[in-house]
Amino acid sequence: MKTIAELRTLLISAQRLTGQSSYERRAPSPKSVPALLAAKAEIAQFLSQNDESAEAHRLLSMAQECLLNYPAARRSFEAALAVLNQRNPKDLKHLALLKEYESKWQDFPLTPEDLASLGSFLSASLSAAGCNHSAEQTKQW
Repeated sequence: MKTIAELRTLLISAQRLTGQSSYERRAPSPKSVPALLAAKAEIAQFLSQNDESAEAHRLLSMAQECLLNYPAARRSFEAALAVLNQRNPKDLKHLALLKEYESKWQDFPLTPEDLASLGSFLSASLSAAGCNHSAEQTKQW
């Protein structure tokens, strides 16, 4: 089983492949998804034997957030805070942001996969036909 330091390194390597920024994430690049899923699985395995590791819960939250699974990211982050039994302003701000993003995605009619598909379709069709500044191509998708 990997150590927390090894898990952190694994997740950071996967995060670098995503092309995401810290806030207002977009769908991770396709090449990063297998690495993120592998990191998530390793962290979950670690947690199965070390459920009181706040750091592991935080890492799992970060992996879920990169995959745009905000409900799971929030739950994992809340689990980390519960283990710590203390909350600092930075943690509270991050928790509020996770709740905000979770709400945004729940209100959004497209899944992250749908959104990525739409983006690919628009890139291809607009490069071929050009943009007429209407929603015509989006409707066609």
